[in-house]
Amino acid sequence: MFYTNPRGIIAPAKLWLILFCLPVMASAAPIDPVRELVVNFYEQDITLSYQEEMLFKQPVRIEELALRRAFDQLENRPYQMLLATLQARAVEWGLNDWLYGQLIRQCLHRLYGAGTNDPAVELTTYFLLAKSGFDVRLTYRSKLVQVNVYTLDVLYEIPLIQENNRQYANLSNKEKGTPLNNSMYLLDHRPNPTGKPFSFTFNQWPVFCASTQQRMVAFAYAGENHEVAVTYHTGIARLLQDYPLVDEYWYLDAPLSNGLLQSLVPELNELMAGRSQVDALALLAAFTRSAFNYKDDKQVFGSNKPLVADELFFYPFSDCEDRCALFFALAKVLLDLPMIVIAYDDHLSIAVALKGRVGNTVSYQGANYTFCDPTGPKYSSEIGEIPQGYEGKSFEIIGQYPKRAKP
Repeated sequence: MFYTNPRGIIAPAKLWLILFCLPVMASAAPIDPVRELVVNFYEQDITLSYQEEMLFKQPVRIEELALRRAFDQLENRPYQMLLATLQARAVEWGLNDWLYGQLIRQCLHRLYGAGTNDPAVELTTYFLLAKSGFDVRLTYRSKLVQVNVYTLDVLYEIPLIQENNRQYANLSNKEKGTPLNNSMYLLDHRPNPTGKPFSFTFNQWPVFCASTQQRMVAFAYAGENHEVAVTYHTGIARLLQDYPLVDEYWYLDAPLSNGLLQSLVPELNELMAGRSQVDALALLAAFTRSAFNYKDDKQVFGSNKPLVADELFFYPFSDCEDRCALFFALAKVLLDLPMIVIAYDDHLSIAVALKGRVGNTVSYQGANYTFCDPTGPKYSSEIGEIPQGYEGKSFEIIGQYPKRAKP
């Protein structure tokens, strides 16, 4: 269909309609476009989508009423796109809650171009964690705003507050280096009071921990020298280099990496084939006692640093806690025998339930457990001996396998 204008020029009717509508379209409010941000997270590029209108354009005032109003403002801004992609990447990359929170903060630092103590970053982190289902609280003082999350984990060297019979851990303190004894005001605002607890531990290792190296490990047992090729995950050690210090038992209960499951476990399983439970345990004890060089954490790291199983192959030295973590993890997979973790004031050890009494035992919840110290003596393989120097000393049981259900 065509029309003829007064000057006799013929033009398509559709073009006339579009031109006629242009003034109306120009007057409509512009749509905030979806943008992409690439964040380098533990040496991996993670792509996130967001809308710029969700961000604060003006500085956030550090006052009770202003902080609560700022949260309400975020409710009315297009935050959903960023939240959805953050949650999707957390699932895709196998992030635990701690890493998810770190990804949020790193993303917001990029978007705001802010310093580590920028209130807009902390307030938006607080908002996104609340929208992710967590129970969060905000503390503030002077020019400082900090995010606190409800957690059931046992944590060390992190400021904690108690409110309504719930423990909240400070997520912001590690970056800002705020002294642990500095008092803060607690914002009278609970966006998600029945929210889920925030976890600092891992049930599985993140995808970006997949980088591996191989190491040959030698040990002696029953007069024979053995050497095994071990593939361990360097990414796990790098992840845990600057990680919050959590409950000591978790390092023993942490999952074995695929590298250890596919290299060390088959090698040890072959050496244990045809042996009795006692001999198999003795071989495993010989391995953890003599395959590594001993040095106390304070000498190596300057402070206490428990290691998970993979980290023993990453670092040149390890101590009793670390040997226990490796022994405990390997014994679960290879032997599947009940175990308890024995904690002295300055030493950690393992005891295993066997058929009948073997050497020195400890009675716990109706069962007898044989001492199988993973640390020493270095070139011995005997089990059933109380750790040297700890005979008669008091101890406590800090964990067991399999875990008992809570009453």
